[in-house]
Formats: sequence, structure tokens, C-alpha cells
Amino acid sequence: MHFRIYSQSRRSTFEGPENTAYLTQLPSLPLSDLLAAPAALTTQSHTITSSLTALTHTSYPTFLSLHKSSTALRGSLSSLDSSLNALLDSALPALDDAARVFREKSGPSVIEERQKTRVVLEQQDKLRDLLDIPILIDTCVRNGLYSEALTLSAHATSVLTALCTLNSTGGSISSSLQLARSLQSEVASSLHSMRLLLLGTLFEPPKKLPALWKAAQFLRRMQAMPEDELALTFASARIECLRSALQNLERDVGVSSAATFDSNDNITGTTAEDREKQLDRQADDVSRFLKKYIDAWREGAYDIITQYTTIFLERSHAGGLSASSSTAQPTPAIKQTLLPTLLSLLLPPLRTHLGRAYPHLAPLSTQLAYCSSAMARVGMDFRTLLSQLITQAVVDGFTRDLGIGADREWNLLFSRYASGKNKSAAPSTWLVSAVQPLPSLSTLVIHPSAPTHIPPEILTSFPPLAISLNAYLRALNRLRLLAPFDAVNGVTSVLESSLSKTGQELLTYAMECGARDKELDILRAGGAAYARVMVPFLRRAAVEGVFGAPNSSQADGDEMMHTMSRSKEDNVLEIVLQKWENWLGDGT
Repeated sequence: MHFRIYSQSRRSTFEGPENTAYLTQLPSLPLSDLLAAPAALTTQSHTITSSLTALTHTSYPTFLSLHKSSTALRGSLSSLDSSLNALLDSALPALDDAARVFREKSGPSVIEERQKTRVVLEQQDKLRDLLDIPILIDTCVRNGLYSEALTLSAHATSVLTALCTLNSTGGSISSSLQLARSLQSEVASSLHSMRLLLLGTLFEPPKKLPALWKAAQFLRRMQAMPEDELALTFASARIECLRSALQNLERDVGVSSAATFDSNDNITGTTAEDREKQLDRQADDVSRFLKKYIDAWREGAYDIITQYTTIFLERSHAGGLSASSSTAQPTPAIKQTLLPTLLSLLLPPLRTHLGRAYPHLAPLSTQLAYCSSAMARVGMDFRTLLSQLITQAVVDGFTRDLGIGADREWNLLFSRYASGKNKSAAPSTWLVSAVQPLPSLSTLVIHPSAPTHIPPEILTSFPPLAISLNAYLRALNRLRLLAPFDAVNGVTSVLESSLSKTGQELLTYAMECGARDKELDILRAGGAAYARVMVPFLRRAAVEGVFGAPNSSQADGDEMMHTMSRSKEDNVLEIVLQKWENWLGDGT
């Protein structure tokens, strides 16, 4: 048995490839080499053995480590072999079964999700462009690029509509519909902001026709509201801008259109001249305010009418719109109510302040006439309304002049000498001049042909009447700056009301003072000077001298006066004059 194993080992040794090559080479070697071969082999064997022995002694830790590693490797390989066998026998079949079950249960949904993901990846650029549209629209709106914003909105609407249609035909509601609705809401929000900005443009006072026309056109393209509503919104917005500008002007000047007419109590002064100067300063301030107010209203109203006409009534010729593409014009009621609304911003302040600007009404009247002519070119002629306003302002101003002038002068004189505790003062102490002789009753008349611009010199004999006449003449001279003939009735009514009050007070004093002899003659002369000289002269001075009405005789003048003046005050003056004539006749 041992021999067999030895034989097998020798056979395996000789059958090695290196030994076979060596054995094959031996027959070809010479004899000397063959004889020397055993000794050489022995030497090499001893050398190798010595080397191996030395190596063993010097590197024994390496051999021990190699042995330990080999042993561990053999154990690991054995464990790996068993693990692989277990994997092949049990784990892989179980994994295959689990994969089969997963594919059967979750395969369709996963495949569908993968398909959706693949589609999203393929359409990534288009989706990004679609998602950027709301941001782009907001940017365009903020920068005033409204046309580009509407173009983007139309593109987004068409794309989203097609997407919704595609999903609805597929028979299923997917997340793309939610995305489409979200994008539609964002686009609608951006367009809402754009609509608010465009409507805000209509309420900006500095905007002119090009900007307003552009805003109205974009609102039409957006179909934000019907044409009638758009026109009404435009008119209301521009009127509000004009109203705000006029209110700012009132605040700057310190007046209000709702202010009441100033009374004469705030006009103080020792003389009529001082009171007139103070009144003129106030009138000058009001006049400057009204000039600015009228100019601002004229420019604003003219712009509103031309803008409305251009944008809403002439659109078929503007912007290249054809008759087929343009919408219907707004209802004419808007244009018809626009003019009265604009006038409501002008006429009430004029009614309030125009009388306070007296006597500086002439330039204001010219300015209003120019304003009316300018507005008449756009179909807004209101001259007939101005005549009544100016007439009333003249009458109010003349009334105020008499109040602070003639009436106050007479009240001061009369209260000093003929009222209260001084009621018993003799007429000779104040009613007649001490340096001039007392005129007779026959001379106290005024000739019908006497000039109306020269006061009767005979009244200088009666200082109170002369002072009062001078105050009346100052008021009439101020009236000459602007005296419309329509104001003749009002002016004569105010004048005769003031004269009737003066005459009644003087008559009451004459009847109650108990004068005798010379004092009675002075009273009769003063009454005749009042009733037969002062009143007729002032009547003619007002009618002929100021208004230029022809008058050939005193009777004709009285008849004309009665024709033009038919108010209660006129009747009162006639009653007072009749009382004076009766008293003078009784005295005779």
C-alpha cells in the first residue's frame, strides 16, 4: 500500500510539465553533462534546502499568519458555499414569487406613473413655459405692457382649454385638471389686477386723452364691463377728478362753495371810503379765486367732453376700428346728463361767490363769456344761465354797497341827532347848513332836462342829505363798471328800498320833533329836498346815467321807473313820497 502511494507520487512528480521538459532534454545532453548532473542536482538541493531552512527561521511569523489566513479562508469559503446553496434553494425562489406577486398587484399603477413621469420629462420645457405665464403676466402688468399681458392670457387660456378638453375626452379626471384650474385662477387674478390698474388710470387727474383712450381700449378688449357701464365709469371718474381739483383750489384759497354770503357787519371803518377799500380787498381776493376756479373748470370740463366724445362717440374713426368690429355706442342719456353734472360744479360756486367779487365783475363776466364760447364748441352753451347769475351778482353787490355806504352813513348821522336821547335835537343843529341861506320850497325842484351825472347843487344846503347823496353816487359809480340792463329792476328796487327807509325815518322825525316857525321851515325844506330833488335825481341817475335808458321828460322817467320796478319796496317809496307831499301840503 505504501509502495503504491509512493509510486503514484513519483509518477505525479515525473508527469509534471517542468519534469517532462527536463526528462525530454536529458537524452540530448553529452555524457559529461549527464555525469555531472547528479552532483549539480545534489548541490542545488542542498542550496535550496538551506535557503528554505533560513527562510523558515527568518519568516516564520509570515508562515503562521499565512496558515491562519488559509484556515479562515477555507472556513469562509465553506460558509459561502452553504449560503449560496441556501440562496439558490430558498431565497431566490421566494424573491421570484414576491416579484411576481408585486408585478401582478402594483405593476399597472407603477407603469402608469412611470409613463406620466416620462411624459413630464419629455414636456418639461413646455410645462415650465406654461407655469411661467402668470409671472410674466404680472410683470407685464406692472410695467404697463398691457397688450403683451392680454396676448399671454389668450395663449394660456387656449392651452389650458385644450388641456381640459383632452382630459375630459379621456374619461378620467387627473391632476392636470387641477393644474389647469390653478393656472386659470392665477391668470384671472393677474387680469383682475390689470383691470384695477386700468380703472385707476381713469381716476388719475394728470392723465390726458392718449392714456385714457389706451385704458378704455384695453378695458374693452378685456370685456371688463358693458359699453354703457364703461362710459358711465369713465364720466364719473373724470368728473370726480375735476371735483377734487376744484376742492383743492378752494382749500388753497380758503373758501368753500357751500359758504354763505358775508354780512356787512364784518366791514368796519369810520368812513365810507375806508369801508369801500376793505370791501374792495375782499372782493379782489374772491375775484382772483373765481378766475382760477373758472379757468380750472373750463379746462377740466372741456377735456372731459372731448375725451368722452373721442373715446365713446368717435371710435369708428379712432384706432382703425371698423364698423363691424366696434361695439354699440353708449346710451345718449350719459352724454345728456354729463353736461348738467359739469355745470353743477360751476354754477353753485358762482352763485355763492360772484356777488362777493363786486365790483370786479367786469373781467369775470368777460372770462365767463369766453368760457361759454369755448364750451359751446363742444356742444355746451350755457350763456343764458350766466346772464341771470351776473345780474343777481350785480344786484347783490349794489345792495352791499348801499348797506355799508349810504345806509350806514345815514344811520350814523340820524342816530347822532334824531334818535334816542337826542330825539329833541333841533333841525337847525344838523339838517341845514349854517353858512348857506335856507332855500325856498319853490326852488327845491329838479329840472327834467338836468344832467344825470351832475348832482343838484342845492342839496349842499342840507349836509345830511348831501352826505347820503354822495354815498349813493359812489355806489352808482361802482355800478357803472358792469351794469347789465337785466339788473335795472333789481338795482332800482334796492335803491328805492334804501330811499324809502331814509325818507320814512326823516318823516317820522319831522312829525314827532314838534318844530315851530323857523325849525318847521327847515324841516319842510329838508323834506322837499328829499322828496322833490334827491329821490328823482337818484332815480334818473340809476336808470339813465348807469343803464342808459332814454328819458325825454320827468313824467316819462317816472312812468319808465314804474314799469321796470313793481316790487313791494317801490310801492313803499311811493307811499313815503306821498306822505311827504301830504305833510308839506298840510304845512302850507
